[in-house]
Amino acid sequence: MGKAIIASQIKAGRTLVDCSQEELAKAAGIGLTSLREIEAQKRPSDTAAVAKIRDALENKGVYFMQSGPDHGPGVCLRDNRPNIIRPPSTLMMWEGMPFSVEWKGKEVIVFVSREVIEDLGHLSGNETDEVYLETFDKHRGDILDGVAKAIVRDDNFDKKGRLYVRAQDIASLA
Repeated sequence: MGKAIIASQIKAGRTLVDCSQEELAKAAGIGLTSLREIEAQKRPSDTAAVAKIRDALENKGVYFMQSGPDHGPGVCLRDNRPNIIRPPSTLMMWEGMPFSVEWKGKEVIVFVSREVIEDLGHLSGNETDEVYLETFDKHRGDILDGVAKAIVRDDNFDKKGRLYVRAQDIASLA
């Protein structure tokens, strides 16, 4: 038996990570109508589409809490993953993809190497920035887990205090 989630958890999770229905449908690889019908409780919550929605929201940092004796089901952000302050908007030739995160109350500028994005997305290196940005979004969870791993090592920072995330920091690439 899989872990059940309900429509209000999907809506709350989407709101928590500031994700529109259109963005979530795209991230989950489902139709917008399907998402709308699931959120409106017009479709059952045990479908493959709901599993894809759950995966997409978990990738964005949502943690689904199951109901207990004293509370109903809910959502919150994962506690061991940095929160994105400014998402990436470009890929720089030598430094990689810059973005900033909040980690323990501080802002950290992060660069993920071009090679990491290419390895995650199985890219050839000739793609547009848009393809790299889509790859970042698809692998956001793995990348942020890599940031959490890299951030504890001083040798991953440059003299300006910028954090560099490399393949050895990403679990699926290490």
